[in-house]
Amino acid sequence: MVDLMIDAFRQQLEAWLPSLSDRLVPVGKNLLKRNAAQLQTWASLAAAGQLTKDEVAWLVRSRMDLTRLTALESAGLAQVEIDQFRNMLTKATIGVLIGRLTGQDG
Repeated sequence: MVDLMIDAFRQQLEAWLPSLSDRLVPVGKNLLKRNAAQLQTWASLAAAGQLTKDEVAWLVRSRMDLTRLTALESAGLAQVEIDQFRNMLTKATIGVLIGRLTGQDG
């Protein structure tokens, strides 16, 4: 599941900011791997009907807060770019989790 999220994130990042993708993909990968157990738990709870898609999305958004991404500032990103990075990583994660719930993942 984490590999699917990383691939989705990598594709979005390469389209958005290819010049920084080599530096930012490892950061996103690390964040997803650190949160893999929690993401899997949420996916399982949602699959069992204990969480809605909206609740899963809210949980993922709350997990991907800026405090976990402050290291990106040292990569030379402006605040708006950090926000875009966080949003991109969050959307890729939610997309894969929701895809799993609806049977649309690969």
